[in-house]
Amino acid sequence: MELRLDRLTKQYKQKLAVDRIDLNLKCGVYGLLGANGAGKTTLMRMLCDIQDPTSGEIFYNGQNIRKMGEEYRNILGYLPQNFGYYPEFTAYKFLLYIASLKGIGKEKAKLRALELLDIVGLMDEKKRKIKTFSGGMKQRLGIAQAMLNEPEILILDEPTAGLDPKERVRFRNLISSFSQNKIVLLSTHIVSDVEYIADEILVMKDGRLIHRGAPEVITKEAQGLVWECRVDSKLAGQYVEEYNVGNLKNAGDETILRIISDTKPMEGAIEAEPTLEDLYLYYFSEEEKGQ
Repeated sequence: MELRLDRLTKQYKQKLAVDRIDLNLKCGVYGLLGANGAGKTTLMRMLCDIQDPTSGEIFYNGQNIRKMGEEYRNILGYLPQNFGYYPEFTAYKFLLYIASLKGIGKEKAKLRALELLDIVGLMDEKKRKIKTFSGGMKQRLGIAQAMLNEPEILILDEPTAGLDPKERVRFRNLISSFSQNKIVLLSTHIVSDVEYIADEILVMKDGRLIHRGAPEVITKEAQGLVWECRVDSKLAGQYVEEYNVGNLKNAGDETILRIISDTKPMEGAIEAEPTLEDLYLYYFSEEEKGQ
């Protein structure tokens, strides 16, 4: 199983949203990291054949997905950042409706809908209207609808945005349980969402794929760039303005700062072991500040 991107490009007037991306994806979970505006959603929409590339091609097992048409969409599951639903529908009826749109037979749809409601923890809520659901419940219903056709490719765009920490953990576990023998691409700017479940991290910036690798390997890029410093708490704000600070913790009259810097930021700074979040801040701190 292989999804191959060949010089994939998307341009909107003067803005190059996706810039000549070459990429091969095989079975596994891929975490697509990037700040808002990096081009993640545009890339995923092209992978779902919703949006046409300006140039370049996408191949699934050697076949151009544009030529595959319905055959490709039949093996695809997609959860957009804001997926559409009918608020007056119950969870069960919504899944039956989506199943009918996907061409799944009535009896199979009933069994599959109930199976997925059980898996995502919504079986007891199957007769409740979606408008009464919390954000986490809607997202769980979203992944259920994406899995109705037992897809070989599962594409999830910012699936945990707006969820509380408990719901995010539950959602990550669901994604992990669904990922066997599938290509799963999960886009996010919340690093912890992919740190523990992704086989490979893809880092996207300004429309380009700038780095990729296993989480434990890719974090080594930040080796020698992460420092822990103890400063007078009264001066902490000054250091936050001056440096790229990933974390700070008050300790009495002192504040412990975790600083990402190419050079040792101050006397007494101790080099720290980098995490994926440190690497993200190294690449995207300016974009995040601008939001």
